[in-house]
Amino acid sequence: MSDFPDTLAREAMSSVDESDANGSRASWDDYALLAAWRGGDEAAGSVLFRRHYRSVHAFFARRLPDAADDLTQRTLLACVEALDAFRHEASFRGYLFGIAKNQLLKHLRSQARFDAMRSRTHDAELTRTSPSAMVGRRQEQHLLLLAFSRLPAELQLGVELFYWQGLRAHEIAQVMDVPTSTVTTRLSRARQLLREYIDDLGGPETPRAALLADLEGWTRSLADAHSQPR
Repeated sequence: MSDFPDTLAREAMSSVDESDANGSRASWDDYALLAAWRGGDEAAGSVLFRRHYRSVHAFFARRLPDAADDLTQRTLLACVEALDAFRHEASFRGYLFGIAKNQLLKHLRSQARFDAMRSRTHDAELTRTSPSAMVGRRQEQHLLLLAFSRLPAELQLGVELFYWQGLRAHEIAQVMDVPTSTVTTRLSRARQLLREYIDDLGGPETPRAALLADLEGWTRSLADAHSQPR
């Protein structure tokens, strides 16, 4: 297993069809793949991370595009090293994004940017969407991103994991190490604040009205930002 993480990113983005490369493993659920991987089946590990590579890469690319490849690799390696800490009753995606969050914070600290980040309004460096993600968007999406950037850090992260990554409330609770009730409360607060910020931003009435009429739908529409690794 020691050589596996070093080639994981290349394998995850390989053009070889997953079903051809790994046979029936492609139909296994995450728990079955993890159990097989623990037993020494590196092909099962390859399928598992091929399945989640793009979403983890997008998590980093929205914030630190230049470091996304390296941070994705570090996250996958950390998963290998922490396998014994994974609890079967926990969500694998929650486990994975919890490690991704920790890798992001570790990177920011190691680059001496963490203190600067904390001094910015709403911890923007941790949770921001890079400017390139705003290019070519519809007025509604652009306005929503401006409102999103005003949210406090913990609310931004909850919105991203719920609407963009598709995690459920209990999985987000695992990532953020808070009770599930706290996650649902934060999501409700985030939606309330987004509506207020959209009103405050002003601008043309039509896109604002469209956003407020279907806030959750427009929020989910941002899920494709940086979905393709560079």
